[in-house]
Amino acid sequence: MTINNRGLRGQPNLPYVDNRSYAGSDVFIDFTFLDHTGAAVTPVSITYQLDDISNVYNMIPSTSLTPTGPTQTLQIPGAKMIMTYPAVAQGSQICQLLVTAVLSDTSTVKSISIIELVAIQTP
Repeated sequence: MTINNRGLRGQPNLPYVDNRSYAGSDVFIDFTFLDHTGAAVTPVSITYQLDDISNVYNMIPSTSLTPTGPTQTLQIPGAKMIMTYPAVAQGSQICQLLVTAVLSDTSTVKSISIIELVAIQTP
């Protein structure tokens, strides 16, 4: 039986969202935007960027999204989720996703997520 709570497995709880994906696969991340009172709010603007922090490389420069409501699904295409050093047959790299949203009251909300890209050797 696997327990998915990191604290129960003796690992520290992380202060950020931790995702894993195979290199070259689409990544989907859901966001819900809330104002200072906790009420759902549609952002005025949303931008995101993705950096490979294992190799200090910008994978996706700052990119704008059109807000569709208080809940937004960000899809990062697999074509952008390529390992920085693809000659490596297997391994992983740590990527940081920064999402910045400006709300109607001009406040700015930032979210950082970690995406671990994993490559496995195929015969």
